[in-house]
Amino acid sequence: MFKINLNIKSNERLKTAAIGAVVGFLVFLLIYGFSPLNPLNEQFVLTGYLEKDVAQHYAGWKLFRNSPWSFPLGVGELIEAPYGNSVSYTDSIPLFAIFFKALSPILPHTFQYFGIFVALCFVLQGAFGALLVSLFADCPFYCGLGAALFSFAPILLERAFRHCALTAQFLIIAALYYYFKNKKSCSKSYLPFYIINAAAITIHPYFIPFTFAIMFAFAVEDFFLAKNRWKPWVHIVLSIAVTLAVGYITGAFFSGEILAATGYGYFSLNLNAFFNPVSVEFTGEHNWSRLLGDRPYFGGQIEGFNYLGLGIIAAGAVSFAVTFLKDFKSVITFVKNRFGLIFVTFCLTVFALGDAVYFGGLKIFDIPYPDALKQLFGMFRATGRFGYMLHYLIILFALYSIYKFFSAFDKKIAFAVMTVLFAVQIFDISDVLIEKHDYFYSFSEDNRQYETLIAQHPFWADAVQRVDGVVEICDIHQPLFGNGMIDLASVCGEYGKGINSNFCARFNYVLRQKRVETHNYLFDKGECRNYLFIMDNLNHAQNILENGISQAFVVDSQLVMLPALYTDEEIASFTAAGNFEQVTDYAAYMTK
Repeated sequence: MFKINLNIKSNERLKTAAIGAVVGFLVFLLIYGFSPLNPLNEQFVLTGYLEKDVAQHYAGWKLFRNSPWSFPLGVGELIEAPYGNSVSYTDSIPLFAIFFKALSPILPHTFQYFGIFVALCFVLQGAFGALLVSLFADCPFYCGLGAALFSFAPILLERAFRHCALTAQFLIIAALYYYFKNKKSCSKSYLPFYIINAAAITIHPYFIPFTFAIMFAFAVEDFFLAKNRWKPWVHIVLSIAVTLAVGYITGAFFSGEILAATGYGYFSLNLNAFFNPVSVEFTGEHNWSRLLGDRPYFGGQIEGFNYLGLGIIAAGAVSFAVTFLKDFKSVITFVKNRFGLIFVTFCLTVFALGDAVYFGGLKIFDIPYPDALKQLFGMFRATGRFGYMLHYLIILFALYSIYKFFSAFDKKIAFAVMTVLFAVQIFDISDVLIEKHDYFYSFSEDNRQYETLIAQHPFWADAVQRVDGVVEICDIHQPLFGNGMIDLASVCGEYGKGINSNFCARFNYVLRQKRVETHNYLFDKGECRNYLFIMDNLNHAQNILENGISQAFVVDSQLVMLPALYTDEEIASFTAAGNFEQVTDYAAYMTK
């Protein structure tokens, strides 16, 4: 089973990759168009897509861009000022953030790279998808069709512009390509795994378990089957060292502690995820299938969206029939030769299930992990995403099995069968494709897909330019976190002003305590007067009033305090804009 074709010359591989890259790029253009590729077009990232995440990524990039260079390179002092934080924790794709920051002096004031990044992900998804298929199919058209299937994968489309960094799923496919390519190659090379692992940590840490798992699978099989006793483990250790070094340089470990977060077990994988078409939609839920109905799930398992699509489900059924029922011996051979890959896929899938196994809304059983292990697993709280490995292997298995069985009669038949299944796949998810196409091809400011809390009133941009920075005064363990703070962070980044608020995906409570204490200390010394203070607790406000801050306003339902920077005429103009009120009688306001 899975006979690999290695009689491919380098120029033929290049042609195959080029075909796949073109297919991937065409898929991107078909759905999203050229507009996101314009780095001057920031509206679709400012307004968010489906939720706030892409706006958060953009705010992180703007703050990082306007921060002075420091080491690690990915740390910006304006992010969670005054100590700064890593652009890794804003999910702003450190590899691109650092690269474009280096070019910042020659770039225009407005510059977003998220459209370029997502397009590149589609290009590489198609390229490595075609290369992966070429290992067992010597038909260029079939390889191109395989590239299209990988590029139209619902789990890829669902992440595009919702969570840009997680669009880099080509890293999984690239690792699988070099795994299978190395299996029968006379000159096995571990170098591609070094590059893929290092790239993963500079894009999004969620890909690290995938890429290292595939490298580990190959190393284990190399150890047992090829009898290489030392080489595999030397490469594993060296790759870990290189990846850690790259991660350190780019700021992935800036926090200095394990960045566990709440949500482990809640954002897990449901056993029905591969045929449940329900995903996140800005209005709540969205069904990706024109033919299948919604399936139940528990809690936040919608985050573990892994719908295969009806075409792949049908292809999987056909593949099962022609392989497991007709050629079971080849399955046994595959298990013997690919036990490492089977093992790591099993482990990732079990990890994806979290601490309890659900089928629909029914809990089947709990997995009694120790609390310490749960805390460690909390680094990857959205474990449902780890179903991606099995997801892509199912697509690969379907492509391989159908080609192997039908090409025995004629390659054209194999291509025709897969084309029909591809058509079923596209028809099944076509409603979502059309919706995405219409959104990006006719985008306007009115399409904002999440409710902002603050930062829409003209006061915010004006005030940020006049002060030295923004300080959020609130309880340390209950920071103000909402879409409005992301908007305000974006405004601060626009004008190169720091903001102490936590709007990162992960943050360090110790550093947050230190930030609050530092601002209190500077305030007592009179060195923190020219700041905009945002309050969530009126008790804090009395202390600030007693320290020289003399103007207080309620803007977009948010209490803010700052020095006497505004004249009566300016205050009147802000009041006329609506959602703005000056607080002159503080005692009366406190009793409201």
